[in-house]
Amino acid sequence: MIEPEHAATLVEGPSYTSDVIRRLLPLVVLVVALAPSAARAQEGFEREVDGFGFAVNLALAPDGTMFVADKDVGEIRIVRDGQLLDEPFITLPVQVGVNETGLLGVAVDPRFPDEPWIYAYYTGTDVQNHLVRIRADGDRGTEIQPLLDLLPATAGWHNGGDLVFGPDGKLYVAVGDGHDGSRSQDPNGLGGRILRLNPDGSVPADNPLGPGNPTFALGIRNSFGLCFDLDNGVLWETENGPTGNDEVNVIEPGGNYGWPEHQGSGGEPTFVAPILDFLQAVVPTGCAVADDRLLFGEGYSGNLHRVRMPDTSADDPEPVDEVVATFEGGVTDVARAADGSIWVVTPSALYRRSGSIAALSPTPGDGEPLSGLVSGAGLVIAAVLIGGLLLMRTRLLRR
Repeated sequence: MIEPEHAATLVEGPSYTSDVIRRLLPLVVLVVALAPSAARAQEGFEREVDGFGFAVNLALAPDGTMFVADKDVGEIRIVRDGQLLDEPFITLPVQVGVNETGLLGVAVDPRFPDEPWIYAYYTGTDVQNHLVRIRADGDRGTEIQPLLDLLPATAGWHNGGDLVFGPDGKLYVAVGDGHDGSRSQDPNGLGGRILRLNPDGSVPADNPLGPGNPTFALGIRNSFGLCFDLDNGVLWETENGPTGNDEVNVIEPGGNYGWPEHQGSGGEPTFVAPILDFLQAVVPTGCAVADDRLLFGEGYSGNLHRVRMPDTSADDPEPVDEVVATFEGGVTDVARAADGSIWVVTPSALYRRSGSIAALSPTPGDGEPLSGLVSGAGLVIAAVLIGGLLLMRTRLLRR
């Protein structure tokens, strides 16, 4: 039954239906473009574990047990054999004011469980960043040992927090500048740098800036990712610039990475040049190395990058950076398990790939023609939409 007040819209059938088709045709084009890319966005990865509020960091024990930092609730959660355990390993007293506060990092002692320590970096309710280690008793954390009180988190931003053990058995800690760039160039400070510590929190005697100085590298602004290439001992770091100049760096002992005096390439020899420099912000996050390639995520777009290092004997020895998958909600961390599988962390879930990273095809992106996005699935959907529009037009005209 057509209500009288709507009858006039059907009298002018041709103009109405033409307007509908005109308005919906862009949607058809969008579906053609997006349907194939959505179908292949996480191609090669399986969604394995759900149930997190805001997962930001993943650390693996030698036996494959996973410890996941759930940022806003301060919980370290355990995943074993693909199952998220009901009870958290521990809940730390976190302060959550903005997205860069809370439980920010987790690491496992490489000799675990013989050395039963889980490490955490968090913003406490005292609005201070803390580095601690927690003794594991089975699946529960017991004793908490403070290792280092870091910067106050009064600004809320640039707290850092990523943790990784190196092949030398030392703990490497990414510390942001606390929203004060001057800290990054102070050789005796704690802000805006990468720290190198013994597992008990003491300072190694062979640190590059001298005995008693925990600094391993400085000139860092706001790092979300540290990872080692265990084959050659190279330490990788992702760096977030102010409005651009996001970077991927190889961290050298005693190296200065420029912030706030210099960003990007061209600051040599005073400052170490980045391996990759993104003029537009991409928000690089956690990283891992697999198949001789660096993987790192993007915090907002959810892109997963694969970087192949250049052949230094080639005429143009530049790294090749490709996006190989995209994950809903953003990528917060990437990790490689002992069995070679790759795990991608998003705020709500963990994804797993067991096959070679080198075998992944780059996703259509920058510089690729739009026609490359069109697939059979997209054409079928577009045909159905167009057919429905034409049928609607015919029926309306017949009324």
